This record gives sequence, structure tokens and C-alpha cells, in this order.
Amino acid sequence: MSFNHIGFIGFGLIGGSIARAVKQSRPECTITVLSRSLTPLEEAVKDGVVNHICTEIGDSFAQCDLILICTPVVSITEYLSKLKPVISNQCLITDVGSVKGYIHDAVKALDMEQQFIGGHPMAGSQLTGYANSSAEMMAGAKYIITPTAKSTTEQVKDLEDFILEIKSEPVVMDVETHDISVAGISHVPHLSACALTNMVQNNDNEQHYMHMLAAGGFKDTTRIAASSPEMWEQICATNGKAISLMLSKYIDILTEMKAHIDSKTPGYIENAFAHSREYRNTFDE
Repeated sequence: MSFNHIGFIGFGLIGGSIARAVKQSRPECTITVLSRSLTPLEEAVKDGVVNHICTEIGDSFAQCDLILICTPVVSITEYLSKLKPVISNQCLITDVGSVKGYIHDAVKALDMEQQFIGGHPMAGSQLTGYANSSAEMMAGAKYIITPTAKSTTEQVKDLEDFILEIKSEPVVMDVETHDISVAGISHVPHLSACALTNMVQNNDNEQHYMHMLAAGGFKDTTRIAASSPEMWEQICATNGKAISLMLSKYIDILTEMKAHIDSKTPGYIENAFAHSREYRNTFDE
């Protein structure tokens, strides 16, 4: 089934990029948006990306056959409860949150498992807002979907087809696998970049030589430290167990590395870099 009337709740970097990709693929699709800030929505209307602007959840969302909730994680559950009495039986709801267990628990508590499939596009940047969105951001991106116990094969296929339509790559997995995976490859790296940036700032001298000398390696490693503070506060609050587990494993490696540097163990650092280099080179750029 092609989704012909798509609703967005929240319209920042990811929501805007998905909407742009939809309009690029299927200009005739109707897009209705609700967001706390009206200025970017007015810009999106001028861009031909948005058809209708809403200030509250009502009849416009009752006509949607797909709704994407693109708000911070802790706000998603609030909007789910508001959507429940409004949506049609044929409407499918998904989200773009980077934590799935917390959201799926809320969906189950609301008895909405039959109309919800979790989503998480692995796309984005340290920049935020609709102004920085682009259809190209979605092209080639892995887009994780996490069905509920009551999701049908047809619903999953429909969402996969939608993801392919915006030129992303659907990946189906269970909630637990998702949360531990993103803790390792996204959440801990962001926290590490934050910690490294703060370490340099806290230990720079009066002449700020560290800041002055920081070049490509430091800037590349810490680019994601400029991400949204509000978003990362919520991610850590909602995926704390998985993040803590992966942080512990990371700390163990750093502790081991420090011990070998202190004891000047011959070959340890060379072997560590050889091992990491081999694995890092298996990733597509």
C-alpha cells in the first residue's frame, strides 16, 4: 500500500529530510505537519514540502494513513495517547526515536501495538532543524524498524516499501537488539566525544594552546559533541541500561590501555591499532 496522506508530528532535521524525500519521490502525496515552531513549517509550505499546517491533533490527522512522530523520545508517548482516539483503523504510526524499548513499552501500555511499528533512521548530523534538512540525508541510510508483537506482515512490508521509496535501506530487528546496538555505535560515541571535548576544555592552559592547535583528528572525533543537549539528556534517560553496559566495556578497554601505557608494554599499542585498523577498514565510507 502506498501512503497517500502522511502526517508528521515534530518537524526538525529528520522529519524535514524524510518529508523532502517523500515529495521528491511522490509530489502528489499530501503532507500534514504539527510542530511547536511555526516558522519552519511556513518555510516548508513555501518549499512545496508541506501541504497543511496544524496547531493541534484533530481531523487532519484522522485522514492520515501514516503518521511519523519526530519529537524527542520522551514526548513521543504523549503524542501517542493524543493520537489514539483520532486515527483511523487503517492508519499506521511510527517514530524516528533512537531508543525503542521505552517507546514500545508505552505503546503496549496504551494498547496500540496493532497500529505501531518503531522506526529509527540512522541519519543525521550535529546540525538541527528543518533548515538543515535534505532529501539526500536519507539516501542510502540504514533505517531500522522494530515491529510489535501485533504488527502484521503486511504492515511491515508497507513500511519497508515506504523506506525504500525515500531511498533508505530498511533493517528489521527486535527492540532489545536495537537498543544495545545503538548504544554501542551511536550513544557511547556521542558521550565519548562530549567527554573528550570537556577534557580538553578543562585542561587547556591560559594561552588556550589546545584549542589553537586542535586540527583534523580532534575536530573529526569530537564533531558530534555539538549535538543537541536536550536530545542526549533524553536518550540517556531512556536507554540508560544499555548505555551503561556499553560504557562499562569501553571504560574497561581504556583502563587496560592506560595500564599498558604506564607499564610500557612492548607492542601493545601497535597491536591495538592494528586490530582496530583492520576492523575500521571494513566500513563503507
